[in-house]
Amino acid sequence: MRAVWSFWSRPHRLYYHRLWRSDRAHLLCWALSVAEAARHFEEACLIADDAGAELLVERLGLPFTHVSTDLEGLNREAADPLWWVLGKLSAYAAQEKPFVHLDADVILWKPLPARLLNAPLLAQNPEHFDFEDQSLYRPDNFMAAIGVLGGWLPPAWRRYAEAQRNGAVCCGILGGADVDFLGRYSRTAIAIIRDPRNQPVWERIGAVRDNILVEQYFLAALLEAEGQPQRIEHLFPSSTDAFDPRQAERAGFTHLIGDAKADPEIADRLEARVRATHPELYERCVEVAHEGESAAAPQPV
Repeated sequence: MRAVWSFWSRPHRLYYHRLWRSDRAHLLCWALSVAEAARHFEEACLIADDAGAELLVERLGLPFTHVSTDLEGLNREAADPLWWVLGKLSAYAAQEKPFVHLDADVILWKPLPARLLNAPLLAQNPEHFDFEDQSLYRPDNFMAAIGVLGGWLPPAWRRYAEAQRNGAVCCGILGGADVDFLGRYSRTAIAIIRDPRNQPVWERIGAVRDNILVEQYFLAALLEAEGQPQRIEHLFPSSTDAFDPRQAERAGFTHLIGDAKADPEIADRLEARVRATHPELYERCVEVAHEGESAAAPQPV
């Protein structure tokens, strides 16, 4: 099985870099994610745009065995960078043999267990949300906009939402041997985002795009529609387990989700770990981050 990362740099550059404590922390996390996981897989593959590949491969020298710049197509077509998930979905759709896609804020300290590596489908953990608190998943707001503005959704999604289903799949890691299903899922998810009937919906929703609905909620909907929920193996049985430090340590798994990216203590621990275990990568990360800070600094008049 191959390990795959994706980096569509434009959304990160325009918006999502703000989630990180610093550019330095972001680069160090990339270094640790790739360097640690590459020890467990024969192939470490990057799918990026031109700028992303230039940063991660040419400047940082991360140990990828295969590099594609196919995500440059998203820039050429002027895809909406608020839909950061297009980069991940495009990477899923491109796979023709068993794979596991890792988010760049995921670190595999240990190999994934055989039950995942041999599974038709694998993911981080199942998720369930409360319909009374739609701060993370917002299906009601989404479906209301679709209904009022005549947007399009595949039947699997409509049935799932109408049944008030509240399950999703956390895709910190996602993959498996069933690349046909994963390709069909990801291409349909991309079609939801790109369908012309849905463009007024995105305008109504505003600046916050429902990326995880399209990626994680729709995945659960399609699995249920095709009678396949039992075919997916999760590393953790729930989101509670996934972010329990004891459970995560036993699994050899770290996911710097949400506010963890901006936590100063975590940033310090990240820096210390990369400096101790991957000193050459550490030096390159520091150098590249410093170059970026210098370029962004106001120039004397």
